[in-house]
Amino acid sequence: MKTNKKILVHFDTNETKVYELKTGSISLLHEEQIYFNETLVHDEMFKKFDRFFEKLVDIVGEISNKTVRLYATGIFEELSKEEQMQLIIHVFVNSNLYLNILDKELERFYMEKSKKIDNSENVINGIINQEFRKVVICGSFQQNMKEISELIDKFNEHGIEVLSPWTKNVVPETLGTDFILLEGQELTNVRDAWRHKYDHMNKFKKADAIIVCNPNGIVGKGTMFEFGFMIAHYKRIIFTEEPTNISIVFPYEVGINF
Repeated sequence: MKTNKKILVHFDTNETKVYELKTGSISLLHEEQIYFNETLVHDEMFKKFDRFFEKLVDIVGEISNKTVRLYATGIFEELSKEEQMQLIIHVFVNSNLYLNILDKELERFYMEKSKKIDNSENVINGIINQEFRKVVICGSFQQNMKEISELIDKFNEHGIEVLSPWTKNVVPETLGTDFILLEGQELTNVRDAWRHKYDHMNKFKKADAIIVCNPNGIVGKGTMFEFGFMIAHYKRIIFTEEPTNISIVFPYEVGINF
C-alpha cells in the first residue's frame, strides 16, 4: 500500500475491534459488542454489518479497499462456503471492501505469530508480523517479469513461500513468444501450454492469497482468464495497483503490506 495509514478490522463472534496500523505497530481505535452468533446469514446479519460500516466512516474517515482490511473469525469460520460467499458479496456490494474469512488453520498460524511477539493471542498482531504462508503471483511474464521478480524477492525476505512462479529465470528462447516458459519447463506442442497453465492455476488451491502484479493498473488477458478459477476456489485476490481494465468488478483488495 502506498499510504502510511491502514485500518485493520477484526470481526469475531461477539466482538469487533478496529485497529490502526502505522510504522509496523497497531493501536486499538474502537471496539464494540456485536452479537453475530444470534443471527444466520440473512438480512439481520447484513444489517449488523451495514450499521457497523456507517459507524466505521465516522471513526476512520473515508474507507477503501486500499486502506482498510477486514478479517473474520469465530462464528464466520463455521459458515458453509456458500454462506461465506453470500456474506462476502453483501459486504463488497455495500462497502467495496473484501471480507477475509479466515480458516482455522490460518487463524492458528496468526495466533502462534502473535505469541512469539508478545505472548498475546491477537489475530491482528500475527497478521502484521506475517500475513501469508504461501502465495501465487499472477501477471504478465512477458511485460512485467521485473516487477514479478521483485515481488518474489520481497516475499522470500519475509519467509513467505511463492508457489508459482517458483523461479525468476525464464527460458530465453521463449521471450517474445505467446507463452513464456520458466526454467525447467518444456513444451511438447502448442497444446502442452495448457498443462503448464493448469499447473499454475492448480497452485491457487494451496495459497493464502493470489497476488496480481499489474503495474499501471493493466491486467493481461492471461490473468483475466484465471480470475474465474480463483473465485471458484474462494481465493483472496490482491492487486498491486488498482485495476483499470476489468469489465466486471469483483471482491478484491489493493496493495501489499510489508
